[in-house]
Amino acid sequence: MTPHSLGALHDLHLAQVLDNDDPETRGRVRVRLHSTGLELWAAVMAQSAGQGYGLACLPRKDEQVILAFVRPETPVVLGALWSGTGSAPEDAAPAQERYLLQTPAGVKVLLDDQSPRAQIETPAGYRLTIDDQGGGAITLEKGGERIEMTASGITITSSAQVKVEASQVSVSASMVQVDAPMSKFSGVVQCDSLVANSVVSSSYTPGAGNVW
Repeated sequence: MTPHSLGALHDLHLAQVLDNDDPETRGRVRVRLHSTGLELWAAVMAQSAGQGYGLACLPRKDEQVILAFVRPETPVVLGALWSGTGSAPEDAAPAQERYLLQTPAGVKVLLDDQSPRAQIETPAGYRLTIDDQGGGAITLEKGGERIEMTASGITITSSAQVKVEASQVSVSASMVQVDAPMSKFSGVVQCDSLVANSVVSSSYTPGAGNVW
């Protein structure tokens, strides 16, 4: 074989990705065959590829891929290979129950049938977990900030401020309990009845509406 020949077309070829920015926007990648050094544009096999839809996950530059030829003028990338020690993502444990997608920037999507749970994590440490264990839970967390929804309720945990902004907020519950040394309201507080152990006010008029 020479650098200008394809060699045996019925064979599979190892190749290196040189570029994945297809000038014809056809989802192809430019590769170099290891066996001959020949460079060409090749289509990429996908699980779904239709007009205006499909699964787009192109190999990146310098990835090692397997190339096949449908016809001499129709090369197709069948998939990519991890090559070298430690090139696979750390979370890609050798277990059949775990499926991992990790982007070069470090965004992770983990599907774990053993737990079972699904998890999305960003490089900054934001994590969304959907877990079926213990009755199930949906958790959104970043450091010490956490929102957890379970069958028993919703818990919001924060070491900083929790802020709610809306034109109107409506809360319906059999009881609302607030545990705080002080609760501050900037406007008028209106209620049907008020039960208090003591009232501290600069101006208080009992009787006529109990206005203070």
